[in-house]
Amino acid sequence: MATIDINKEIIWDPKFETGIQRIDLEHKIFLELFNSYRIAIIQKKNQFELNKIINVIEKYAEFHFTSEEAFMAQVNYPGIENHQHLHFDLLEKLNIAKHKVDNSIEFLQFAYEWFAHHTTHEDRSISTFVNKNNIQTNYQLNI
Repeated sequence: MATIDINKEIIWDPKFETGIQRIDLEHKIFLELFNSYRIAIIQKKNQFELNKIINVIEKYAEFHFTSEEAFMAQVNYPGIENHQHLHFDLLEKLNIAKHKVDNSIEFLQFAYEWFAHHTTHEDRSISTFVNKNNIQTNYQLNI
């Protein structure tokens, strides 16, 4: 996986695209949060301020995972249990990482690598299932 350049904005890569509008929009918010954390590192924010952003990332992950799992249930995705397990594991790892990682760049690298792998592999399998089975979804953002 590519190493994060702390001085460059983390941008959306088309390889993250699932084709499921709400999931893709929620994924883009992760990148916004990662960039907030990256900027806080550049600005040399103290650990308390960095941890506040990590807590927001954690809470957002909980929200997103619940949302994504609701979609999987809606379309009867057969890999939902395994996917839920992966989500639970990440939340555990985020909690451990925020207490163990001394280097804030290391935390950002860990979170981004997990995101990039998860979206291009596990989340892509949801999209493949939906497309293969011609499932019509109206899973839109309700703003």
